[in-house]
Amino acid sequence: MSPDTSVVPFRFSTNDVPPRERIAVSRDVLGRLYLRLDPEPADGAPLCLTIERHDWSSVSLIYSETNPICFQRTPDLVRDADGDFRFVVGVEGARYHFASGGIEEVMDGADAALLFNGAVCKVSLLGTCRSTAIRIPRERLAAATQELDERPIRRAPPGCASLRLLSGYVALLRRQGPTADPVLAHQIASHLVDLVALTLGPTEETRLRARGGATRMARLAAIRADVLANLAEMSLSAKTIGRRHGVTDRYVHLLFEENGQTFGRFVEEERLKRAFALLADPTQNLKRIGEIATEVGFAEHSTFDRAFRRRFGDTPSSVRRRHIPGWSQ
Repeated sequence: MSPDTSVVPFRFSTNDVPPRERIAVSRDVLGRLYLRLDPEPADGAPLCLTIERHDWSSVSLIYSETNPICFQRTPDLVRDADGDFRFVVGVEGARYHFASGGIEEVMDGADAALLFNGAVCKVSLLGTCRSTAIRIPRERLAAATQELDERPIRRAPPGCASLRLLSGYVALLRRQGPTADPVLAHQIASHLVDLVALTLGPTEETRLRARGGATRMARLAAIRADVLANLAEMSLSAKTIGRRHGVTDRYVHLLFEENGQTFGRFVEEERLKRAFALLADPTQNLKRIGEIATEVGFAEHSTFDRAFRRRFGDTPSSVRRRHIPGWSQ
């Protein structure tokens, strides 16, 4: 999956606002315009937050980095008749607390939960953290999920496979950024809805649809991320990757082929791109080219040299000389 045309996502940071105006501006921007949530510093700490919202058709991904903070759906905001849901995928670095109408829940950062926008509620992030949430229109989630109700909070079953796939998928989408292609944006929104529904309890139709769509795309995202994190492993193969993800090597090959690429070609391409970046980095100029080849997973220097020339039309040493004046080996 590779968006053809990217768009600039919405981003807001208190670092861009004078300290005296941060609370007022944050409430105007986040509370009235973009998130329909009022932010409030916790425990007297200064307001410090960065929010990104990536829109994929009717579904939005919301990424935040904050110090301890509270987000509220106040009675005034609830009057907007917003019946959408927010699915908290996870909070990295802290626990979080939910309160609404006498209901109180304290969750670990890895706990996912579905929150209903139509209820007055308060979500408190209890430490400096990063969080990810998905905003989904009620009608889309209701069509994909069994017995969706409007309770203020619904915990997701911990440790389920669909939640792990969803987490990897939203991380990949953040790196790639949203697209202006309406067909692709709609497809990705459908994948996100189906993965949330699989976590909460899908309809049979959703389960069958996700098997050929959302699940495969999310698993591909997780495998791609695994490869990128382990390029230095010379034994990296479809079999070793498949074993780590509980699938066969044939399934790994099929995932890549369905998206117009082979597994081996993807691994080689990413290794060569990593090598090019290291060769062009002045801070890496003391490393020998052979060391860089080994670092990105090539067992033989000659194999690396041939692949590098084939990909970039130049030798590794020429690339290094061009980017690092005065370099010699």
